[in-house]
Amino acid sequence: MKITRLICALSLGLVSFLRAEEPAAAAPKPAAPQAAPQMFFFLGDSITKAGGYVKTIKAELIKQNPTNPPQIYNWGHMSETLSNLSEAYHPGRRPCAHNWVGKLIAEEKPTWVVACYGINDGIYHPFNEKRFAAYQEGVLSLAKKTKDAGAHLILLTPPPFASAGPALPEGLDAAGKEAFYAKANAEAEIEAAKDPNKFGYRTAYPYYDQVLAKYSKWLLSLDGKDGVSVVDIRTPMLARIKETHGGDAIHPNGTGHAIMAETFLKRWPEIQARFK
Repeated sequence: MKITRLICALSLGLVSFLRAEEPAAAAPKPAAPQAAPQMFFFLGDSITKAGGYVKTIKAELIKQNPTNPPQIYNWGHMSETLSNLSEAYHPGRRPCAHNWVGKLIAEEKPTWVVACYGINDGIYHPFNEKRFAAYQEGVLSLAKKTKDAGAHLILLTPPPFASAGPALPEGLDAAGKEAFYAKANAEAEIEAAKDPNKFGYRTAYPYYDQVLAKYSKWLLSLDGKDGVSVVDIRTPMLARIKETHGGDAIHPNGTGHAIMAETFLKRWPEIQARFK
């Protein structure tokens, strides 16, 4: 009996000794901290404020990254411009994004700034170099403010003004059309100088979409320069212009917003890859 107890005691001691010699289990490594979610600021006029295309883009970007979804904010404002111009009869001067956006971007430091301006910036007048220069200056100023804050700027071309104006004379070739539009523009400029209330959002220059075509062409020339990306939403909307607007020639309807979002999302992988 004593021998049995002795054997048991020796066995227990040996087990304890062997366990003491075993290396301690390694502590689990702490999980790597999750990267901060990307932050998107959408800027623009009443088209952006309406939110249709922004909501569609937001839903898709969250779907693409459900574990770390982006933060998306719509900063669209009614009647807003980048040019700081306003037609004479607008009810109060049009607001300009530069009165507030620089401070917001500098303080909040978004990852991406997506801006859609232009349709209000020409204030529905015929084309002239002074108004065009004001728009260009406004766009380039936004680009600088965005870059200084460490964010990436994505510009959307202005949506088309969904009214082609009076029919052109038949049989005009490309040069003939250009000459016709130049003459109509010059005559309208003379009218506008005589009557400041001649053109505006209620009484747009009949060929105002030709003005937006010039603005869009210049905007597209910035794509890939100095960290700026430009998405051409104008071309696919023009292809379906009879479907893209409803109540007026300025504001896209649901179909128009869907095309805007679809076009952005097609370009998004390419734009994102530029900054990886």
